Amino acid sequence: MERVVSKERTIESLWEEYLEYKEEDVRNSLVIHYAYIVKCIALKTVGAYQHFTYMDDLVNEGLIALLDAVEKFDPEKRVKFETYASIKVRGAMIDYIRKQDCFPRRLKRIAKNISDAENTLSYELGRYPLEQEMAEYLSVSVEEFQKMQAETCALTMLSFEEMIYEKGVEDIRFSGSADTIQGPEQVVAEKELQVVLADYIEKLNEKEKMVISLYYKEQMKIKEISAVMGISDSRVSQIHSNGLKKLKRFLKEYNS
Repeated sequence: MERVVSKERTIESLWEEYLEYKEEDVRNSLVIHYAYIVKCIALKTVGAYQHFTYMDDLVNEGLIALLDAVEKFDPEKRVKFETYASIKVRGAMIDYIRKQDCFPRRLKRIAKNISDAENTLSYELGRYPLEQEMAEYLSVSVEEFQKMQAETCALTMLSFEEMIYEKGVEDIRFSGSADTIQGPEQVVAEKELQVVLADYIEKLNEKEKMVISLYYKEQMKIKEISAVMGISDSRVSQIHSNGLKKLKRFLKEYNS
């Protein structure tokens, strides 16, 4: 007997139908319903990475990730689908941007020089180096070093988010468990990671804490943050970059 499907279906009924019958048309209806998640994340991502402007490509990658999220979602894990899908979509977009290699060679060279200097000085000093120490090591003024950090802020963001979405979430292990987290359990891991990040953010200086909070929690843009703090856009970018580098170092220790 052929199953009769109502033309007016709620999102709850769509999920019930899909989870029971796994029909392609129902899956596609779910993807269409949640497509707004992809668009919102794509807009924010393009706004953050000024050297990457291919909005359509990001949306396509996001839709593929969204479809995969629908197919793999397990409501018995008691995780909201929107949360689970957002993690997968954002992770897919970050991975795509990384693979495009869209940043100028000059910026990548500057970022590498800064990273090498940080690693060397951290080893020699036994702590994270100060701006003055970094500037002296690189044979530039403090002002020039701050400019270098501001210019490479997007690269620092990409590196940090890559760690969050590819390693920080999916490879985190629960205490006492030898199993790598898979599927919707990623969301549980993200909550654990948020707690850890909150603790690490408290170790940043006041300006770094403010910029990180305004950018990620309040979702303000660099220009908006500069207006709130009364400093230049480049200074905000430099503080943002410096804060993320410290957090990345903390996370490496946490995941080791």
